[in-house]
Amino acid sequence: MKRGDVEGWSLGATRRNTQFLMSVRETELTGAGVALTLTLRDCPASAQDWTKLRKRWIERQRRAGMVRLHWITEWQRRGVPHLHVALWWPDKYRLSDPVNDWVELAGELYGAGHRGQHAKVIDGPIGWFQYLSKHAARGVKHYQRNNENIPEAWLRKTGRVWGHSGDWPLDAPRKFGLQGAQGDAGWYWMRRMVRGWRLADARAAGDRRRILYARGSFRSPEPELSKLRGYQDWMPAEPVQLRMLANLADRGCTIVDLDTGEVLFGGS
Repeated sequence: MKRGDVEGWSLGATRRNTQFLMSVRETELTGAGVALTLTLRDCPASAQDWTKLRKRWIERQRRAGMVRLHWITEWQRRGVPHLHVALWWPDKYRLSDPVNDWVELAGELYGAGHRGQHAKVIDGPIGWFQYLSKHAARGVKHYQRNNENIPEAWLRKTGRVWGHSGDWPLDAPRKFGLQGAQGDAGWYWMRRMVRGWRLADARAAGDRRRILYARGSFRSPEPELSKLRGYQDWMPAEPVQLRMLANLADRGCTIVDLDTGEVLFGGS
Protein backbone atom coordinates (compact mmCIF):
# COMPACT_ATOMS: atom_id res chain seq x y z
CA MET A 1 0.00 0.00 0.00
CA LYS A 2 1.39 3.39 -0.98
CA ARG A 3 2.02 5.80 1.88
CA GLY A 4 -0.01 9.00 1.63
CA ASP A 5 1.34 12.48 2.27
CA VAL A 6 2.02 13.14 5.95
CA GLU A 7 0.43 16.32 7.29
CA GLY A 8 2.04 16.65 10.71
CA TRP A 9 1.42 14.71 13.90
CA SER A 10 -1.76 12.65 13.91
CA LEU A 11 -3.28 10.44 16.60
CA GLY A 12 -2.02 7.42 14.66
CA ALA A 13 1.54 8.70 14.35
CA THR A 14 1.61 9.59 18.05
CA ARG A 15 0.30 6.15 19.02
CA ARG A 16 2.78 4.28 16.80
CA ASN A 17 5.73 6.31 18.08
CA THR A 18 4.68 5.73 21.70
CA GLN A 19 4.18 2.01 21.13
CA PHE A 20 7.64 1.74 19.65
CA LEU A 21 9.30 3.62 22.51
CA MET A 22 7.53 1.56 25.16
CA SER A 23 8.40 -1.74 23.46
CA VAL A 24 12.16 -1.22 23.87
CA ARG A 25 13.98 -3.62 26.24
CA GLU A 26 15.96 -0.94 28.00
CA THR A 27 18.45 -3.30 29.68
CA GLU A 28 19.68 -4.43 26.25
CA LEU A 29 20.50 -0.97 24.89
CA THR A 30 24.19 -1.70 24.43
CA GLY A 31 26.79 0.85 23.41
CA ALA A 32 27.18 4.54 24.22
CA GLY A 33 24.11 6.74 23.81
CA VAL A 34 23.32 10.44 23.62
CA ALA A 35 20.10 12.45 23.46
CA LEU A 36 20.28 15.40 21.06
CA THR A 37 18.12 18.39 20.23
CA LEU A 38 19.20 19.84 16.88
CA THR A 39 17.84 23.25 15.90
CA LEU A 40 17.86 25.83 13.11
CA ARG A 41 17.65 29.60 13.04
CA ASP A 42 15.84 29.75 9.69
CA CYS A 43 13.05 27.52 8.40
CA PRO A 44 13.68 25.41 5.29
CA ALA A 45 11.47 26.45 2.39
CA SER A 46 9.81 23.05 2.15
CA ALA A 47 9.39 19.77 3.99
CA GLN A 48 11.47 18.14 1.27
CA ASP A 49 14.42 20.38 2.17
CA TRP A 50 14.06 19.43 5.84
CA THR A 51 13.87 15.73 4.96
CA LYS A 52 16.98 16.02 2.79
CA LEU A 53 18.90 17.67 5.65
CA ARG A 54 17.80 15.06 8.16
CA LYS A 55 18.75 12.17 5.87
CA ARG A 56 22.17 13.64 5.10
CA TRP A 57 22.90 14.04 8.82
CA ILE A 58 21.71 10.51 9.64
CA GLU A 59 23.84 9.09 6.83
CA ARG A 60 26.91 10.74 8.37
CA GLN A 61 26.14 9.10 11.70
CA ARG A 62 25.70 5.76 9.98
CA ARG A 63 29.09 6.06 8.30
CA ALA A 64 30.59 6.98 11.69
CA GLY A 65 29.41 3.65 13.11
CA MET A 66 25.96 4.43 14.53
CA VAL A 67 24.34 1.40 16.19
CA ARG A 68 20.75 2.66 16.51
CA LEU A 69 18.78 5.87 16.22
CA HIS A 70 15.32 7.25 17.01
CA TRP A 71 14.28 10.69 15.77
CA ILE A 72 11.30 13.03 16.11
CA THR A 73 10.47 16.21 14.19
CA GLU A 74 8.68 18.91 16.17
CA TRP A 75 8.14 22.66 15.72
CA GLN A 76 8.92 25.71 17.78
CA ARG A 77 6.22 28.33 18.30
CA ARG A 78 7.88 30.49 15.63
CA GLY A 79 7.27 27.78 13.05
CA VAL A 80 10.79 26.39 12.69
CA PRO A 81 11.37 22.62 12.89
CA HIS A 82 13.86 20.92 15.19
CA LEU A 83 14.99 17.35 15.65
CA HIS A 84 15.02 15.28 18.84
CA VAL A 85 17.31 12.26 18.58
CA ALA A 86 18.40 9.26 20.65
CA LEU A 87 21.61 7.90 19.13
CA TRP A 88 24.03 5.10 20.05
CA TRP A 89 27.57 4.17 19.02
CA PRO A 90 29.28 0.83 19.74
CA ASP A 91 31.52 2.37 22.41
CA LYS A 92 33.01 5.70 23.43
CA TYR A 93 32.60 8.70 21.15
CA ARG A 94 33.03 12.46 21.17
CA LEU A 95 29.80 14.18 22.18
CA SER A 96 30.65 17.08 19.88
CA ASP A 97 30.87 15.00 16.68
CA PRO A 98 27.14 14.68 15.80
CA VAL A 99 26.59 18.33 16.75
CA ASN A 100 29.49 19.44 14.55
CA ASP A 101 28.03 17.42 11.67
CA TRP A 102 24.67 19.16 12.08
CA VAL A 103 26.17 22.65 12.22
CA GLU A 104 28.32 21.92 9.17
CA LEU A 105 25.33 20.71 7.14
CA ALA A 106 22.75 23.24 8.35
CA GLY A 107 24.85 26.25 9.32
CA GLU A 108 25.22 28.04 6.00
CA LEU A 109 21.77 27.08 4.67
CA TYR A 110 19.64 27.62 7.79
CA GLY A 111 21.79 29.46 10.33
CA ALA A 112 22.40 26.54 12.69
CA GLY A 113 25.05 27.38 15.29
CA HIS A 114 26.65 25.52 18.14
CA ARG A 115 24.88 27.57 20.82
CA GLY A 116 21.48 26.37 19.67
CA GLN A 117 22.24 22.65 19.94
CA HIS A 118 21.88 20.45 23.02
CA ALA A 119 23.42 17.07 23.85
CA LYS A 120 23.07 14.86 26.93
CA VAL A 121 24.50 11.44 27.64
CA ILE A 122 21.96 8.60 27.82
CA ASP A 123 23.25 6.91 30.96
CA GLY A 124 21.93 3.35 30.75
CA PRO A 125 18.25 2.57 31.43
CA ILE A 126 17.80 5.72 33.53
CA GLY A 127 18.86 7.95 30.65
CA TRP A 128 16.56 6.05 28.30
CA PHE A 129 13.60 6.44 30.68
CA GLN A 130 14.22 10.19 30.81
CA TYR A 131 14.13 10.36 27.02
CA LEU A 132 11.10 8.07 26.86
CA SER A 133 9.09 9.93 29.52
CA LYS A 134 9.51 13.13 27.55
CA HIS A 135 8.75 11.90 24.05
CA ALA A 136 6.19 9.19 24.79
CA ALA A 137 3.98 11.49 26.86
CA ARG A 138 3.43 14.19 24.23
CA GLY A 139 0.21 14.11 22.26
CA VAL A 140 -0.96 15.94 19.16
CA LYS A 141 -2.11 18.89 21.29
CA HIS A 142 1.38 19.57 22.65
CA TYR A 143 2.51 22.91 21.24
CA GLN A 144 5.58 21.37 19.57
CA ARG A 145 3.33 18.96 17.64
CA ASN A 146 0.38 21.25 17.07
CA ASN A 147 -0.39 21.95 13.42
CA GLU A 148 -0.73 25.64 14.22
CA ASN A 149 3.08 25.86 14.47
CA ILE A 150 3.78 24.09 11.16
CA PRO A 151 5.09 26.47 8.46
CA GLU A 152 2.34 27.44 6.02
CA ALA A 153 4.26 26.09 3.03
CA TRP A 154 4.49 22.69 4.76
CA LEU A 155 0.85 22.24 5.76
CA ARG A 156 -0.14 19.71 3.10
CA LYS A 157 3.08 17.72 3.22
CA THR A 158 5.36 17.73 6.27
CA GLY A 159 7.13 14.46 5.55
CA ARG A 160 7.53 11.76 8.20
CA VAL A 161 7.49 13.10 11.76
CA TRP A 162 9.34 10.24 13.48
CA GLY A 163 11.42 7.19 12.65
CA HIS A 164 14.04 4.75 13.84
CA SER A 165 16.83 2.63 12.40
CA GLY A 166 19.51 0.22 13.54
CA ASP A 167 19.54 -2.57 16.10
CA TRP A 168 16.67 -2.10 18.57
CA PRO A 169 15.87 -4.81 21.16
CA LEU A 170 12.07 -4.93 21.18
CA ASP A 171 9.28 -6.81 22.95
CA ALA A 172 5.97 -7.48 21.23
CA PRO A 173 3.07 -5.63 22.92
CA ARG A 174 0.72 -7.67 25.08
CA LYS A 175 -2.98 -6.99 25.64
CA PHE A 176 -4.85 -7.95 28.81
CA GLY A 177 -8.54 -8.01 29.58
CA LEU A 178 -10.37 -7.83 32.91
CA GLN A 179 -13.27 -10.25 33.19
CA GLY A 180 -15.63 -11.40 35.91
CA ALA A 181 -18.01 -9.56 38.20
CA GLN A 182 -15.31 -7.11 39.27
CA GLY A 183 -14.01 -6.39 35.75
CA ASP A 184 -15.34 -2.83 35.47
CA ALA A 185 -14.26 -1.94 39.00
CA GLY A 186 -10.86 -3.44 38.28
CA TRP A 187 -10.20 -0.79 35.64
CA TYR A 188 -10.55 1.95 38.27
CA TRP A 189 -8.48 -0.02 40.78
CA MET A 190 -5.73 -0.34 38.18
CA ARG A 191 -5.79 3.39 37.50
CA ARG A 192 -5.36 4.18 41.19
CA MET A 193 -2.44 1.75 41.48
CA VAL A 194 -0.77 3.23 38.41
CA ARG A 195 -1.19 6.76 39.75
CA GLY A 196 0.27 5.72 43.11
CA TRP A 197 3.25 4.06 41.44
CA ARG A 198 3.85 7.07 39.19
CA LEU A 199 3.83 9.42 42.16
CA ALA A 200 6.13 7.25 44.28
CA ASP A 201 8.57 6.73 41.41
CA ALA A 202 8.66 10.45 40.58
CA ARG A 203 9.26 11.37 44.24
CA ALA A 204 12.07 8.82 44.50
CA ALA A 205 13.70 10.36 41.41
CA GLY A 206 13.17 13.92 42.69
CA ASP A 207 11.53 14.81 39.36
CA ARG A 208 9.19 17.71 40.16
CA ARG A 209 7.69 17.78 36.66
CA ARG A 210 6.75 14.09 36.86
CA ILE A 211 5.34 14.58 40.37
CA LEU A 212 2.93 17.22 39.07
CA TYR A 213 2.09 15.05 36.08
CA ALA A 214 1.37 12.06 38.31
CA ARG A 215 -0.87 14.06 40.64
CA GLY A 216 -3.00 15.26 37.75
CA SER A 217 -2.96 12.02 35.76
CA PHE A 218 -6.72 11.69 35.32
CA ARG A 219 -7.95 15.20 36.00
CA SER A 220 -10.09 17.02 33.50
CA PRO A 221 -12.30 20.13 33.61
CA GLU A 222 -15.10 17.74 32.60
CA PRO A 223 -15.82 15.30 35.47
CA GLU A 224 -17.26 12.65 33.15
CA LEU A 225 -14.09 12.71 31.05
CA SER A 226 -11.94 12.22 34.15
CA LYS A 227 -13.76 8.94 34.82
CA LEU A 228 -12.92 7.64 31.35
CA ARG A 229 -9.28 8.60 31.02
CA GLY A 230 -6.88 5.72 30.67
CA TYR A 231 -3.19 5.76 31.48
CA GLN A 232 -0.11 5.71 29.33
CA ASP A 233 3.25 5.46 31.03
CA TRP A 234 6.27 3.21 31.19
CA MET A 235 6.35 0.75 34.08
CA PRO A 236 8.57 -2.32 34.56
CA ALA A 237 6.69 -5.46 33.49
CA GLU A 238 8.36 -7.37 36.30
CA PRO A 239 7.61 -7.00 39.08
CA VAL A 240 5.45 -3.84 38.96
CA GLN A 241 2.81 -4.60 36.33
CA LEU A 242 2.55 -8.29 37.20
CA ARG A 243 2.04 -7.44 40.87
CA MET A 244 -0.72 -5.02 39.94
CA LEU A 245 -2.47 -7.69 37.89
CA ALA A 246 -2.11 -10.17 40.74
CA ASN A 247 -3.61 -7.58 43.08
CA LEU A 248 -6.64 -7.27 40.80
CA ALA A 249 -7.01 -11.05 40.81
CA ASP A 250 -7.01 -11.03 44.61
CA ARG A 251 -9.93 -8.58 44.45
CA GLY A 252 -11.97 -10.90 42.24
CA CYS A 253 -10.93 -10.00 38.68
CA THR A 254 -9.94 -12.54 36.06
CA ILE A 255 -6.95 -11.43 33.96
CA VAL A 256 -6.93 -12.79 30.40
CA ASP A 257 -4.30 -12.55 27.67
CA LEU A 258 -6.41 -11.17 24.80
CA ASP A 259 -4.09 -12.58 22.12
CA THR A 260 -4.13 -16.17 23.35
CA GLY A 261 -7.25 -16.31 25.53
CA GLU A 262 -5.15 -17.73 28.39
CA VAL A 263 -6.27 -16.92 31.92
CA LEU A 264 -3.20 -15.44 33.63
CA PHE A 265 -4.58 -14.58 37.06
CA GLY A 266 -7.80 -15.35 38.89
CA GLY A 267 -10.62 -17.46 37.59
CA SER A 268 -11.33 -21.00 38.57
